Amino acid sequence: MEYAARQAIIVRRTADVTGDSVPDQVWLTGVTTEDSPFIQDITLMVQNGRTGRITQVALSENAGYDPTLFLCDFTGDGVLDVKVSIQSGGSGGFVFTYIYSFANNQVRQVFSGERYEQGQEFEAFYTDGYVVVVHDLRQELTFTIDVSRDPAAADLYNPDGTLKEATAANVGPFIMALPIILDESTERCDLMALTRVYGTFAADTLGFIQDYLTWDGSSFRTVRKELATFPREGTE
Repeated sequence: MEYAARQAIIVRRTADVTGDSVPDQVWLTGVTTEDSPFIQDITLMVQNGRTGRITQVALSENAGYDPTLFLCDFTGDGVLDVKVSIQSGGSGGFVFTYIYSFANNQVRQVFSGERYEQGQEFEAFYTDGYVVVVHDLRQELTFTIDVSRDPAAADLYNPDGTLKEATAANVGPFIMALPIILDESTERCDLMALTRVYGTFAADTLGFIQDYLTWDGSSFRTVRKELATFPREGTE
């Protein structure tokens, strides 16, 4: 049986995103299919509350699951910005993420997950002693991960803990960007961008690079980066 696709409003918000003190309408449209959560042709729409003019924004990645809107002032100009998130639905669990400013009726993309990822450069590899080393080549930072309790690493090492052969680990892709507050004295939202670190195969997640970002007037810059790992059960 075939099901007809239809254009629908997925989510709607009302708030002043243009900065003229008049509430605007912000919504996402998409093409849905009956009995499927997958949504295609997701588009951001903003209707100016004062003039009635509708602005349509095409997203470079515009298909996925559970699209959401989050409104907050990310740029510190006193006007709410619009964050769009779309679950990819893939095994990597990443989220297509975009932030737009509509201040003064000018559309400006201030963040995208794709652009953020292009600005990152890492190398990662296993070393003796059941350790994975992660180098952030742009920020000149080094992180280490204890993989002694990771069953997937056991076959990579000799009984004395030395590595059998040179073995690379992996960093990426960008997973998502979460809104956070870094400075409670302001009403600005900041971001924490997450990038996955994994071993020799995609399902072996070793941790996440947490990149804390704040707007510097022209782009998001790193305030600090951390590596988050999680406890593992023993291999016995």
